Amino acid sequence: MNTRMLVDLEVPVIGMGSANTFNVEAEEGLDVRRRIIDSCITSGSTFIDTSPMYERAEKALGMSMEGKADQFQFATKVWAVGKETGRRQIARSFELLKTDHVHVFQIHNMVDWRTHLPYLEELREGGKIDLIGISYTFPPGFPEMMEIMKTRRIHTIQISYNILEREAEEEMLPLAEELGIGVIVMRPLASGALAKDVAHQPDLTPLAEFGITTWPQALLAWVLADPRVSILIPSSTRPERILQNAVAGTLPTLPNELREYISKEAQRCLNS
Repeated sequence: MNTRMLVDLEVPVIGMGSANTFNVEAEEGLDVRRRIIDSCITSGSTFIDTSPMYERAEKALGMSMEGKADQFQFATKVWAVGKETGRRQIARSFELLKTDHVHVFQIHNMVDWRTHLPYLEELREGGKIDLIGISYTFPPGFPEMMEIMKTRRIHTIQISYNILEREAEEEMLPLAEELGIGVIVMRPLASGALAKDVAHQPDLTPLAEFGITTWPQALLAWVLADPRVSILIPSSTRPERILQNAVAGTLPTLPNELREYISKEAQRCLNS
């Protein structure tokens, strides 16, 4: 697996999101989740993003990774209103993930960020976390995100960016590059829609020599071709899909002509 720098943290270029994959009852489906964890280790996709917003995901992750947590980098979030509520939630995240160190702690959807940011700074100063971030999925939140970025008090942003959702290219990615802020990309496959909801079968023939054998790999490689992106966090409930997606993270940076080809093919295949 290729790696990039998320500020001063070396990360695999493809990690994993947990919103749908790990939001399961603690005793339900853990065998599959443990196989997913094993697939992450095998493929090198060992950066996992989660949040209390994803209900049972942190607990299921902590149980699934038992005995293997030292092979992973964790990113989680605080999603609460109020100082004490936020601090209790943050402490609970450490407890559920069964760790005393979180690599990236983010403020989910920027909820009450002015309250949580000073405490996250305390935790970072005490060595409990490495990086502080903010997340927001869609463009209406970008102006506020950029104002927070300009304070230079955060290190990472998590945004949606894929072949059809390209609003981040206008201002967000240039500002992140200017300020040295790391970029975590959620929804690189639009929660799977770009891979599944195709009206026509994509033609992968021009991509075969480059090592791309599936349409999701092409879509992931397209996002990774932007050097301002640090890491992608696609998700899947199928262990074998984790391995397939990871192939995109082992390839060289996509040449411009192939990136353009994938863009055109996406327009053709996603329009009925």
